[in-house]
Amino acid sequence: MTPLTVVLSAPSAPSLRPGDTVPSRKWLLGEGNPNDLNSFLYENRWTYVIDADGGLHAASPCTRVYLGYQPDNPHADTWTISLDGTARQPGWRARFDRHTPVELVLSVLRTLVEHPGR
Repeated sequence: MTPLTVVLSAPSAPSLRPGDTVPSRKWLLGEGNPNDLNSFLYENRWTYVIDADGGLHAASPCTRVYLGYQPDNPHADTWTISLDGTARQPGWRARFDRHTPVELVLSVLRTLVEHPGR
């Protein structure tokens, strides 16, 4: 399976000079707050468990989409999203490190839920 690599870069704004502020723009810098996912999981009726190490393991109502969050495990990616996988046959998978903005992880989850047939 080929790993998914996401590269983010800040866009340039040619009309700005050094030191100017960018009006009405929220930049996704840093990890954000993982608790921002709570309302998404609740509103979409996902089931989840918290393991003994503080990791979150969540499944969509159709059980096709898995979300794993393991912030304190140095041997695992912080975020894992998988689709249509089983214990014997891996499906599509995206992994993100601890520096990935939670908004990006949430956007991927929303896309998977809103477009289940893709």
